[in-house]
Amino acid sequence: MRTFDSMRVLLLAAIVLILGGTASTAFVPARHSQRISLAASASIPHSGMKDSNRPNPALLPATLIASTSPLFHRAVVGRRGPSQKSRAARRALLLLPALRCLLAPLPALATAANPATTLFSGIRRPKDAVRPLVIVAATIIAVASVRDAILTRRRQAADATSEWGRYADKPAARGRALMALCMRITPYLVAARLLKMLPGSKGKKAAGDKSDSVESTNWFGRKASALSSESGNMFADGLLRLGPLYIKMGQILSCRENLLPEEWIRPMEILQDRVPAKSGAEALALVHEAMPGGKEAFEATFEAFDDIPLAAASLGQVHRAKIRGKDEMVAIKIQRSRLRDIYDRDLALMHKIASGVDKFGGMIGNVGGVGQSWNEIFSDAEVILYREIDYRDEADNAAGFAADFGIGLGGTKIESNSTSTDGEPLPSAADWLRTPYTYQDLSSEKILVMEYVPSIKITDTKALSEAGVTEDDKEDLAESLARSYLRQLCANRFFSTDPHPGNLGVEAREGLPPRLVFYDFGQACSLSEEQAGGILDVIEGIVDMDAKNCVNAFSRMGVLKEGADLEKVERKVRNNFETGKVKVNQRKAGLNAKVRRNPRAKLVLENKEKVEAESIATNGAESNNTTYADTASEATTKSPTKSEDLEVMSFFTLPAEYAFVARAISQMDGVGKGLDGEFDFISASAPYLVEVKGATNYMMDEAKKKISNLFQLKK
Repeated sequence: MRTFDSMRVLLLAAIVLILGGTASTAFVPARHSQRISLAASASIPHSGMKDSNRPNPALLPATLIASTSPLFHRAVVGRRGPSQKSRAARRALLLLPALRCLLAPLPALATAANPATTLFSGIRRPKDAVRPLVIVAATIIAVASVRDAILTRRRQAADATSEWGRYADKPAARGRALMALCMRITPYLVAARLLKMLPGSKGKKAAGDKSDSVESTNWFGRKASALSSESGNMFADGLLRLGPLYIKMGQILSCRENLLPEEWIRPMEILQDRVPAKSGAEALALVHEAMPGGKEAFEATFEAFDDIPLAAASLGQVHRAKIRGKDEMVAIKIQRSRLRDIYDRDLALMHKIASGVDKFGGMIGNVGGVGQSWNEIFSDAEVILYREIDYRDEADNAAGFAADFGIGLGGTKIESNSTSTDGEPLPSAADWLRTPYTYQDLSSEKILVMEYVPSIKITDTKALSEAGVTEDDKEDLAESLARSYLRQLCANRFFSTDPHPGNLGVEAREGLPPRLVFYDFGQACSLSEEQAGGILDVIEGIVDMDAKNCVNAFSRMGVLKEGADLEKVERKVRNNFETGKVKVNQRKAGLNAKVRRNPRAKLVLENKEKVEAESIATNGAESNNTTYADTASEATTKSPTKSEDLEVMSFFTLPAEYAFVARAISQMDGVGKGLDGEFDFISASAPYLVEVKGATNYMMDEAKKKISNLFQLKK
């Protein structure tokens, strides 16, 4: 408002400065016209005067402004006396000397008019007045925009969320901020792209390195990676300042492989941890606003509210409190204000942008060779985003998760709702897993009330060690994480899509093994029976290194397009197995961690590895070398080229559910490796396939595999 008032005063001043005293009389009240005429006669040159006797035209603006100051006061303040607007007017008038210097040399002011003539008589041509007006208006708008940007940056330096509401109310301000963000990161991206095009910037793989990632030892490559990382951090910071929807979209887009530069993925994933929290009076105001019934209802339901938050994220923050009249400590998740309003406005704009990209973007919608529609991506994300800001949905998700794993209030065992593939109930996970109990009757759209379950952040190595969590315990926790997701994906058919370190904890228990703790079920996804069965088949196919079964599983999952060349897909999968791009840690896949640590099991594993090594040695070095050479040659000749790889990828389509599966597994893999350096999801979950399939189904399937292998050997 202040900027607008200042602009209005300056524009009015500019009109007076350009049109002269005569122009001012056209809109000055009669009681002021005499003052203006007197001032004008003292300063405006008349046609009968000689040039040497004419006053300096540069004095005209100051004289007119001085004589018409009541006019400016009335135009801005009105009849109500001094106010915020009048202060804005005074600030604007301070800029008039600079404005005078800008306008005095203009030709339109060089020749003044007789005050008795018409409005434009002081100007040779009316169009001469237009150009100065445009220049002044553009200058004022530019100065106001710069001033607004500076003030915005100052507010955001103190609180990155300060402009969320303003951006929702004023899309133009958000648009300018988004444009400024793009302008800031574009030079970094362009420079990084150019450096990556230089020879040697991609580096070379070390001998025996079968990983896909390559870290360049070339200066150009390192510099390109550094520039790309810097642009990723800038982009993440910009999304944080733009609003909660942009934070969520950044996280959702980060799970789409090859959609964003590799260096951008990590900044997108940790956006949640960078959102500042409200505390003190602001926190109380927030919870009173969110609570149905307001302050009175909140104080009637809860007591001992701690206004310092335990945690904060883009959509809300968590505080401790007690249920009034009960000695039960609870955690209250409070939603930030105006989220639905912000989502309504921003998602409508994003759909328009996505439709334009789909229509005119060409290959932009082709993600890693897999055809995608940006409009479909945003539509799928929209459903999840709106569910996430209704805490009643999250309460249902949390209660369903606890029921699927058989976990009750206080982490006690209850009967599990989930069954194995043979129809038998799965055992309760309360011995190795914990999740807070949800008070659904006390929860509402903007308030979520849960059991207070303190834990140690799963990545806090120092705190875990101080709590007595050993390296063996960490290995067990990593395995519990994999086991939990095997059950979520293949038995429960409902999973948390966001297992980042902020949503996972470790509950250290006196005299008992530590338990894995799951928090936050705002982002969750369901799977169909065929999708869950297909994922289970893929896991088994990878464990068995069976390319044909993997392709059959892809078909069951519905990720292969109609008309896909299954032979080429199978050849690619087999090549991945042979080259080690996809592999399984057989030591971990055979037995779970606790069994492996048993002395007798250790001896069996060591003897097995020893027998396998001796068997290879006794087959003869020459025979083995020939066989290995033939196999390597065959793998090389049949290895798909880059163009064939792209062709194989074009056979796939990626429904939204699998994008969230991939995101969950990717985040889980990072957490698991922090606990156990040798962790991978397939190997760690393999020992629990029998639990998900059921003993009967598992034994029958294993027998079929053995018989099938025998027939293949005879052939």
